[in-house]
Amino acid sequence: MATEHQVRIAEALGVDVSGDSESVAAARILDEVAFAIGERNGRRPATERQVEYGQCLGLRVGAESLRVAAAKIHEALRRRSVDALRTLDLKPGDRVVRRPVFEPHGEPHETPQEFVISSIQSNSRVFFKGGHGQSAWPTQLEKVDIQGSHHAHPADGVGR
Repeated sequence: MATEHQVRIAEALGVDVSGDSESVAAARILDEVAFAIGERNGRRPATERQVEYGQCLGLRVGAESLRVAAAKIHEALRRRSVDALRTLDLKPGDRVVRRPVFEPHGEPHETPQEFVISSIQSNSRVFFKGGHGQSAWPTQLEKVDIQGSHHAHPADGVGR
């Protein structure tokens, strides 16, 4: 939820942040003060791409500003990552498969890669041993059990 400080500032500006998270409240406040703090652009509408992506995530951001839409999309992706970490019960040492899909000539081509988790950052990003910095969001992974079979993928194909 919005902090007490954000609520006070928003009230002074005539901006409603009731029910907003900290990041969404911050985006609404920034939209309101953008010109006053020297930004060239004030409140701008959400982009068509944000609206479409938001719909894929179950969000309605068409009436929101670019900043607010970005904050809401970021929060939805964060929730999905946290849920996937919990569902898959991922931890360092676990074996996982990432299945990136490429479309070299208009035809999908899947290239599954297996990794061992080296660490999981506080933002839910999963890093791999020997991966030279390779990483993925947990929504992009399947956990491999000891017998080598794969657990169900936690995401519905959207997100990070």
